[in-house]
Amino acid sequence: MSIHQKHSLNRRQFLKSAALLAGAGSIPGLSWASTGISGNNKLAVIILRGAMDGLSAVIPYGDPLLAGYRGALIPEDSSLLKLDNYFALHPAFTESFKLQQSGELGIVHAVASAYRERSHFDGQNVLESGLDIAMPNPSGWLNRALQLQTQQQAMALGQAVPLILRGEASVGSWSPPTLPAMNGDTLSRLQKLYDMDSFLGPRLLEALNAREIVGTDMDSEASLTGFPALVDAAASFLNAVNGPNIVVLENDGWDTHANQGTEQGTLPRKFAELDASLAQLKLGLGSTWQNTVVVVMTEFGRTVRVNGSLGTDHGTASVAFLAGGSVSKFSSGSAVTGPWPGLGESSLRDGRDLQPTNDLRQLMAEVLHSHMAYDAQLLREVVFPGLSTTGFQRG
Repeated sequence: MSIHQKHSLNRRQFLKSAALLAGAGSIPGLSWASTGISGNNKLAVIILRGAMDGLSAVIPYGDPLLAGYRGALIPEDSSLLKLDNYFALHPAFTESFKLQQSGELGIVHAVASAYRERSHFDGQNVLESGLDIAMPNPSGWLNRALQLQTQQQAMALGQAVPLILRGEASVGSWSPPTLPAMNGDTLSRLQKLYDMDSFLGPRLLEALNAREIVGTDMDSEASLTGFPALVDAAASFLNAVNGPNIVVLENDGWDTHANQGTEQGTLPRKFAELDASLAQLKLGLGSTWQNTVVVVMTEFGRTVRVNGSLGTDHGTASVAFLAGGSVSKFSSGSAVTGPWPGLGESSLRDGRDLQPTNDLRQLMAEVLHSHMAYDAQLLREVVFPGLSTTGFQRG
């Protein structure tokens, strides 16, 4: 079925067909076509796996009810990075605070996907499929977007292609080397060996091209490892001539049921890692940062109340960050964008969760439309089927 045929499907038909788009993206060549449709604009998507506590990342310190819910998790007032007289960034976000002050970081609070249960697996399924229910083997919303604009190409950075990029459109993939670097003579011999192989030959060439883009120093013992290595690679790929204009990164470890911490502990360390990664990406992108949007999102939030283990449990709404030189177009003019539901008992979802007032799909549709030049109607019909016309609420 062609992508043009999909445009005319109704939502029920699309959901049936989407379940069939199960295959992980293949690995295409790295000499991609011009990205003329969206100009030189770039998009980086960072998925935080485990459900980030949005109320600890962007703290509504001005709400008198907050201390009663989670006093044990609130940093000292003097250490808060205050955005206004109500919201503050956690003290670990020192570099992000600078970005926000310079208009390079947008914050969307009380945002969630369409998922309303508490399973990480199903929550990530809904987050990445762009559908309103968890489905077996769906395609990813970003892969469906790539099918609409074939001049745009994407790269998955990590050990596997995540669901968000799986589907009919081919995507690239790269992961840090786990074996010692091969010398030039060995690589030359491999090229000769695989030169006549129609399947392995092109894939070896793709791997060599990727290695050249990220730099041979990535293979050295002194190179970055873990998530910083993926961030470094993201900057290299987005800067590369004829490289991808979309990259996807994953960062896990956000499930903080116990000993979450205030200014020290598990969650503050994850905040510091995320904060450093945004600063690292800006530095690595150089001038490309000015036409880049970085979206940071998670599958759901955490409970408003602290639990008996000094952590938080699975909730609903969380926070999404938009970073880059092109984020001002998504701002409401306030430090925090989006309607705020409040923390009153009657305002909580199920009496325990922050109530979502924005749909992550609306936010991503806004980014794809305003920043990557996608047609708004096709976004609602194909990329996020059944999405309402209300649009992203700036508040």
